[in-house]
Parts: sequence; structure tokens; C-alpha cells
Amino acid sequence: MKKNLIILCTLLMLTSVLLAQQANQQATNQPNVNAEGVFVDEDVIDIEVRSMAPVSGIYKSKADTFMASGKYRFMLDDKIIEDNSELLLNKWLKESK
Repeated sequence: MKKNLIILCTLLMLTSVLLAQQANQQATNQPNVNAEGVFVDEDVIDIEVRSMAPVSGIYKSKADTFMASGKYRFMLDDKIIEDNSELLLNKWLKESK
């Protein structure tokens, strides 16, 4: 009697375990959801960093990127030097006081 009862209990437990198993679902295009509730997409994305790097084989000389400043031609004669030196001397005397 005890033996039959134990066998009956184990069979009931095994059938309940088998009935509680989840049936295999068909694969769909929706992403999977893991235990934390996060959607997991199984597609692999490859990013090639080399294609985004600038071209290093081309050398650009500094003359191509630098704008040359204008050339100035100063005309110096005695009159201009006298006027400017007098002006500079007056400014220096005012500042030195």
C-alpha cells in the first residue's frame, strides 16, 4: 500500500512538471526580452573605424593653408621722421611726468 502511494505521488508530480513546461514558440521578428525586461536584439552591427579616419596619404603643404600677409612699403624721408619723432617725444615726456 505504501509503495503504491509513493508511486502514485511521484507520477502526479512528474505529470504536473511535464504539463507546466512551456511549449516552444515559433521564431518571430520581434526582439527577445531577457529576465530584466530588457529587449535584446540579436543583429550584429559592424562599425568600421578606418573608413571614418581622414586620409593620411595626402600631404598638404603649409603654403596651401596659410594666407600670406600683405607687403607694406614704407616711404621714409627726413620730414616724416621729424614729425613722428617730435610726436613720440611729446608723448614720452607726458607719460614720464
